[in-house]
Amino acid sequence: MPSTSKPSPSSAASAVVAVAVTVALAVVAAGVAAAQSGATDPRSSLDFGTRLTVSFGAGFVINLLLGGALVAFGPEYAARKLDEFRDDPGETVVWGLIVGIGVPIALGILAITIIGLVIAIPGALVLAGVGIVGSAVMVGVVGSFLTHGGDPDGTAVLVGALVLALATAIPVLGGLINWLVTLPGVGMVGHDLYRSWRG
Repeated sequence: MPSTSKPSPSSAASAVVAVAVTVALAVVAAGVAAAQSGATDPRSSLDFGTRLTVSFGAGFVINLLLGGALVAFGPEYAARKLDEFRDDPGETVVWGLIVGIGVPIALGILAITIIGLVIAIPGALVLAGVGIVGSAVMVGVVGSFLTHGGDPDGTAVLVGALVLALATAIPVLGGLINWLVTLPGVGMVGHDLYRSWRG
């Protein structure tokens, strides 16, 4: 008698993520191959398409890895950040502006002096880490809003990575879109660090 058991949601999500990674790597490889073949004529129409393909592929893989790592290793944290964003998106944006604009300006001012440089260099490294985790958070948040609306999982990460890669691959505006989308995530992670520092 054939088995009627269904695969568990986590194994289904893992399969979806594995397929997505394979497709993304294939897209990147195709873009690199096209770039190498079209390198003789930089003015060809293939050049723009190649750049677009590589930009999309790289963005997709990076977002997928970041969001997937967060959901795999910190699912409770990802769920808390989604709830925090739902509860007060305005506060997350304000904190994003503080952490994403105010802190770099403060670090730049500190870096003018030798003593301040000792503080600014580790501060810049911490800020880079906050940016990476904040990006991962927003991959899950965007994906959750576009799919089932529940806690971030493999499907949400896949959708979030795909949508963010498409948005950030837009010429000229892609960088700005990426910054605006990740701003609330950076704010939430920075706010967490601030609260833990305050005790």
